[in-house]
Amino acid sequence: MNESQTSSQESVEVANQAGSRLREVTRRIGDIDGMNQSVAAATEEQTAVVETLNIDINQINTLNQQGVANLNETLKDCAALSQQAGRLKQLVDSFKI
Repeated sequence: MNESQTSSQESVEVANQAGSRLREVTRRIGDIDGMNQSVAAATEEQTAVVETLNIDINQINTLNQQGVANLNETLKDCAALSQQAGRLKQLVDSFKI
């Protein structure tokens, strides 16, 4: 009878320890879940920032291309003005008094 009682008490202790460990595992799983949610939220924020940066970089690229096109037009106009100035100088030089 004593053995049975001792065995029962040991079983209760083992069950209590198992329950305690199970609660600890459950708590740690909850901690991990919370960390996973934090990581997921941070990842979403980073994705939004990267998408915004991508849009901004594309706009900068477009503006840069427009700037290059405008510069090329300006260079063509300068070359044309230089030719016209040279031609005007020739015409003025041809009228000597």
